[in-house]
Amino acid sequence: MDARFALIRAHDDSIRRYLRLLNTQLTDLEREYIESRISEERSTLQSIREARGEVSSLPANGGA
Repeated sequence: MDARFALIRAHDDSIRRYLRLLNTQLTDLEREYIESRISEERSTLQSIREARGEVSSLPANGGA
């Protein structure tokens, strides 16, 4: 159980880090990459939570 919690927390932390990066000056290519990573992280996080029968604690926009 602790390992799953750590995995969820790691993905949550990554999403928050990527969202902070979006508030910085980026090239279009960098912004596209970060947006794709956010999407991938959210998808993975959703899969983990669905496997555990949980609902998402982050809104679709990550609270941003």
